[in-house]
Amino acid sequence: MNPEALLSMRDPLGAPIHPLPIQILLVVTYVLHIFFVTAAIGSLAVGLYGLSRSEENWKRLAQVAVRLATQATGLGITMGIAPLLFVQVIYDPAWYAATTVMGLWTTLFIPAVALGYLFLYILYLRGNIAGVGYVSLLLLLLAGWIMHNLSSFGLYPSRWVEWYAPGGVPDTRGVAFHGYNLPRFGALLFGQAALSLGVMLLLFAWYFRRREDVPQAFLAFVESQARGALRLGSILFGLLGAVWAFSQGAELGMALPVLIVTLAVAATFFLHSQKASSERALSTLGLYGLALLAVGILREGMRTAALGRMGYGVLQYPFVWDWGSILYFVATALAAVPVIVYLAQVIYASGLKKEGADPAPSVERFGDLGVRLLVGWFIFYFALGLYVLARTF
Repeated sequence: MNPEALLSMRDPLGAPIHPLPIQILLVVTYVLHIFFVTAAIGSLAVGLYGLSRSEENWKRLAQVAVRLATQATGLGITMGIAPLLFVQVIYDPAWYAATTVMGLWTTLFIPAVALGYLFLYILYLRGNIAGVGYVSLLLLLLAGWIMHNLSSFGLYPSRWVEWYAPGGVPDTRGVAFHGYNLPRFGALLFGQAALSLGVMLLLFAWYFRRREDVPQAFLAFVESQARGALRLGSILFGLLGAVWAFSQGAELGMALPVLIVTLAVAATFFLHSQKASSERALSTLGLYGLALLAVGILREGMRTAALGRMGYGVLQYPFVWDWGSILYFVATALAAVPVIVYLAQVIYASGLKKEGADPAPSVERFGDLGVRLLVGWFIFYFALGLYVLARTF
């Protein structure tokens, strides 16, 4: 693969907007996606461990963790759509080359996620069938491994032809994995899974601390497990991150940035784990959000540097201002955000008491605004479609 061939693989129509906003949105949406994905993996692992224990606190935590894993998996799938779409817009040569060369695994990704979620939901409904939980965990890990390979493939454009046609003979089976790095996979999945689990458990203890029907002894147990998860996660992330830095990082000329970011995150949460508490859960969440953002920027920096060696600059990606797409995106955001915030406020209020609680009048007014905006979005959607259709004829 030479630079001319790589550049020729870009979409001839270009991006619908300047590539910089797309790149920023790619990083931000990746942070949301990976938080829920790793929270799901960590929660499911703890839930399965808790099912094997006989202590009352562990049994109760297992129920909480399995329910959390179910919800986090759904959110992780939903949040994963946005960064995938942004990747396909500005990194289409890398993405489509990867999905072609590893075609079999690309095809199996959706079934693996769907079956993993199905088995997880069975575990959530039945509560005591650990076997389906282990199958779910294996399928979700397989999906993560596939996506890791599809992402890492794009870091090595100079090897694409070799991987597609080893020895000059095209291999169209799509069965081989390419570009993977085990330390990176371990740090970004298992290390962050423990950190995400610790954050979520602290949030759980913080949220239920005022509920009289939730034993304080159980919340103290959850808090102690959260500190242990943060400590374990920081150690895994630091050790695996260091190996990642001196393997793939060194290969791409990014050893120092990878080492600095991973060790900084690891040290921060190892020290923070000593004083983490349910009262400071929101601060821990904010700190973790910054850590995930730093890792997201690091990943994007590695991709930019790797493709930049071949003359592929994201900011030089051709684009044409597509105002219809831009207006549609903005209108969707304006309509969706108030609705999501309203639903989050209702969910928050409903769990403050055992018997539930009605949202405040201000929350109800916010919900009315969200409904009006949603109706306006539907009107805008059909109006824009009719306008485009009229211009076609």
